[in-house]
Formats: sequence, C-alpha cells, structure tokens
Amino acid sequence: MMAKFNFINYLIKVYSFFFTLLTILAISFSNISAQTIAVGSQMDEQLQLNLLLQDSLNYGAINRPFTFNFYNVAINRNNNHNKWWQRPIQSSEIEIFSDFSAGLLPISIKNTFNTRIPMGENNAAAWYGRGHTTEFTGGFYIKSEYVSVNFEPHIIYHENKDFLHPRFIQTDAAGNTLYSSEGLRFRYDAPFRFGPDPFSIFNFGNSSIRLHYNKVEAGISSEPLWWGAMRRYPLIMSNNSAGLRHVFLGTREPLNIPYLGKLNARWLGGYPAESDYYQGPEAGRTRFVNFLNIAFSPSIFPNLTIGAINGSYIYQDGGFNISQITYFFNIFDSANRANLEGVDNQDQIASVYFHLVFPEARAEIFAEFAREDFSYDLRDFINQPNHNSAYAFGFQKISDAPYFDFLKTHFELTNITIPHLQQVRFQGNFYTHSQIRQGNTNYGQVQGAAIGPGSNSQFLAIDAYKDNYRVGVFTQRVADNDNFHFERGSASNALSANFGDYFRHRVNLNFGLNFLYGPGPFYINSRLVWTRAYNYGRFDYGQIDGFNEANYDRNDRTNVQFQIGITYIL
Repeated sequence: MMAKFNFINYLIKVYSFFFTLLTILAISFSNISAQTIAVGSQMDEQLQLNLLLQDSLNYGAINRPFTFNFYNVAINRNNNHNKWWQRPIQSSEIEIFSDFSAGLLPISIKNTFNTRIPMGENNAAAWYGRGHTTEFTGGFYIKSEYVSVNFEPHIIYHENKDFLHPRFIQTDAAGNTLYSSEGLRFRYDAPFRFGPDPFSIFNFGNSSIRLHYNKVEAGISSEPLWWGAMRRYPLIMSNNSAGLRHVFLGTREPLNIPYLGKLNARWLGGYPAESDYYQGPEAGRTRFVNFLNIAFSPSIFPNLTIGAINGSYIYQDGGFNISQITYFFNIFDSANRANLEGVDNQDQIASVYFHLVFPEARAEIFAEFAREDFSYDLRDFINQPNHNSAYAFGFQKISDAPYFDFLKTHFELTNITIPHLQQVRFQGNFYTHSQIRQGNTNYGQVQGAAIGPGSNSQFLAIDAYKDNYRVGVFTQRVADNDNFHFERGSASNALSANFGDYFRHRVNLNFGLNFLYGPGPFYINSRLVWTRAYNYGRFDYGQIDGFNEANYDRNDRTNVQFQIGITYIL
C-alpha cells in the first residue's frame, strides 16, 4: 500500500517531467563533475579506502553519497593506477555541446542465494529472502556547471521461496498468515517475508536532479543515503532500505570557514513509503520525515569531525505546512512532561557522532550515540541521557603484511537494546513509536542500523589487498531483538519463580569470506557467509518450568549465503 502524496511528494512523483526539463536546460551551462557515486558501489568502496590510505585527505565519510568531483580528487591524485583501488572506475564522456557532457554509469549485475532463511542487509531496495535474488544497476548521467542529472535505477527479481515461519507472526481470523514483523507484529513496518510469491521491483535507485553552485546544492533525489561516522551500522540513515524520496539542500563538499574549520551540512524533507503488507491501525497515512545533518572539523584539530543529526517523523494528514520543516529545531518537549510514556504525535530521532583520523598510523576511530523521543528539558536529559538510546563504536586500521600490499582491520560494536532504565521508566523499541506506527522504515525495511530494533552486534573483519585482488574474512555475533526476549522470558513471566529464560536468546553467529578481482574494466565481487541461527523462530518461548541450559530443545538452523556480482565499465 502506497501513502497519499502532497506538495514535496508531488514534485518527486513528477520525476520524469523534471528530468526531461532539466536535461534541456543543462545544455546552456558549462562542465563540472557534480554527479554522485552510489552508496555501497565499487567506487564508493574505493573512495573510502583511499580516505584511509592517504594522509592528506582528512575527511570522514559522514555524508554520502560522495560526488564524482571528490572521487576524482582522491583517486586521480595518485598517478600509479596499477592497483584496483587506485584505478578510476569511470567511462568516457561525450561532449554533445561545448558546455554540456554526458556519460554512462557502471553496469552491475549481482546474484545472492540463501539456502534456508532470509539473510541480508545494507542492500538498498533489495530484500534477500530464501532462494535467489538477482539485481541490476546501471544508467547514465548528464552534467553542467549548475545542473546535474543521475539516472541509475535498481531492478531486482526475488525468488522469495517459502521457509519455516517464526512463531510470533500474526494470522487473520481464517488462520491465514499476515506478513508482519516477527515479535513486533504491526508495531513496525518490516514484514518477515514480502508475500508468498516471487516478485520484482523497479526502483529509481541512485537517481537525482541537482542544482548546484560552487560547493552548495539542492535537488530531488531517490538515492540511498549514509549519514554519520559508522561504517557498518549507522544509527539514523543507511542504505539498508530503498532510498527515501526527498528534496534536499546542503553542501556537496565541506565548506571552508576562515579561521574556524570546515562545515558539512544537509537538510532533507521527504516521504517514507509503506510496504504492501502493512496492516497496522495507521495503514495508509502519509508520513513526512524531516532531517538535518551537520558536521564540523575545527581548524586547530582538522583530523577530528564532530556531528549531529536531528529529525522527526509525523503524519501529514492535513497536507504540507511550511512549519513542518522546522521540527528538527525542537530539542526538548516540555509540553509532554506529564506524559510518562512519551506518547505524542511526533517521533523524534537524533544522534551525535565523531570521527577521528590518525593519518600517520593510517587508522580511524568513530562512534555514534542516538536517542529516540524527546527529553522533557535539560534536567531530564542530564538525569537520564540514555532514555530510548542506542550507541555504536568502531575503528579501522591499515597494517603492513608480508605477501600483501596491506591489511585492513575493521571492528564495530552496535547496541540498540534498551537500557535498564526500563525498570523505572517506559522505554519503546528503537525505530518504533506508539503513534507513528510504521516506525523508521521505508518500503518495509529499517532506514537505520540493519540489525533492527532491540538488537546488538559485534563485528570483526580483516581484508588483505594486493594488486587486483581483495580477500577477506569476517566474524559477527548478532543478538536479534533482545528486547522481545527480555519481555517474553523475564523471571516475572516465567512459570518457575527461580529463573527466567536465559538460554533461548535469538542469536546469529556469522562467519564469512569475501573476494574481489578487479583488473578493469571488469570487477568481480563474491561473498560466502555461514550462519548459525540459534533458537530460530522463538518456538519455545514461555516454556520455562523444568528447563535449564542443559535440557532445553535446540531449535537452531544453518543458512549459507553465496553472492557473486560483476561490475563492468563501459
């Protein structure tokens, strides 16, 4: 079911008209590299790696997608293109007029196969169910001094084979399965499966129309975004869902502020889409989201970037009102002081983050702390800053190694499980809200950290780079929605008064291998992931009396995911 559109959404809906119009207008302007690089693409990986390798580019990846201009500066400054990460992945351009050029974007085809259960994350509009998922991206760009157009759709086929359904899935009066979220049901728009049949998606993907001058730009976009300093699970905005349909205003690259430092800022307003399977009480209502991301690097400490993201989700039943774009200025909400459960008609989500580069060590550390829902006032924030909170921390390090050019180590810890404050104050699940019932989702997938509400993750990866190759291994533990486990298995709910269910946590243990071969113009990526899904399905929750850690049933399942993709530069 799609939401009804108003104002800004109308602009997005007539995307094709603006695309044609601005293509014609662009002829009158001169050339500049203003198109963008898709988040999660081969070029995006190259650029992030070069930011870590090059000690003179102390700029964090805190506002993606990057521009081609920034990519060209980072990649082409090194004349040695013998290594795949140093070689520009760009097709030749056609200059139709003296002030107007166009080019083709890389073509990418990827197939992902899950043997037994759905498994996937950070894959934009795609959803990796059981069986095959095949994706295609490609397109073209046109550019000028003041106007740029990207058209790079994301086309996906999902085999979507049936699998063993978890226990806590709703059914209707006739016993038919409803495609709700496991455990959270329709308190959150994230179907455990997208219907019973194979299906295909055409999504505009990394497409945009941009008006720009110097380092400032505005436009309309469907691009997946990645905000903040985290490299695997940003807490507010990632490419785990299809790109949000939005308008934006902000910087393309950091602005130099004399004597003070560099400023990066972006505002967006847009309309998250509802999945076709959401049947909650607020189904069909139009959500409007409004976000501001600001980051600053002081001139006295240029290796440090500090930033903040603030935004809100509301229902826009009465249509667009200009006052709605100022909601992110609300830091406190004293009007709701008497409402102990924080029930209000606006879902605020905000975070602060930092990114610190150690150029000589070729290392970086980064962290993010996020809150959902307002504090009543400053006193409330000081007393309970961890109310409805989440946090993440990580680092990356380049190291020399025999037989390879270098190794890259990546560690990241993410916690979205509600704190012990639950014992004295109501805590909602992160990414959910008592009034904005679809939560922080777009097309049925969470827009923030892919592990989702109530979860936590510990991730470690080591990748080796040499010439045209990258080979790597990683391991990860993910506790899936521990909040739900604590709720259903607490000692107060148990049949035995002696203990709760401390042995049936829903946990995934992942071990993976990845490989890249990139001689150009072909780049081949592959990945193999073995997953042990402990206590899959939560089938025995509530069966506690007489059980302990030694004699309970192990309802575990093993999934193997294989992925291979080919990117070709025309």
